[in-house]
Amino acid sequence: RGFLLMFIILIIMANMIFPLFPDAAADAITDAGAVSVTTYFTEVTTTTASALTLADGEKVGQMKKIILIVDAGDATLTPANFVDGSTVTFADAGDYVILMYTDAGWRAIESGNDADGATGPAIA
Repeated sequence: RGFLLMFIILIIMANMIFPLFPDAAADAITDAGAVSVTTYFTEVTTTTASALTLADGEKVGQMKKIILIVDAGDATLTPANFVDGSTVTFADAGDYVILMYTDAGWRAIESGNDADGATGPAIA
């Protein structure tokens, strides 16, 4: 009986995705460049309009949060594979997105603005 229960649990778990948070310090990026996939949290500062890239995640279930903390120009993020479109555009300080890596690519699971609580980045 115990074996059967364990087998059923394994079948259920095989069809689930569990979130993974990389255990590393936050990183920061100014203007254009590649956003790290080895950290959970990335702070972005812009001094002009900036292009950011995000490589595929390291494992299915990997989580990534990106926030624009200093806004002197839009930051446009282009993930290598993005389920919800092709870009995320951060226009205002406080804009953030939380992404989860799936077998199909990055998926936006939350977005908003920590500064005004009303607006968020444009996902297109």
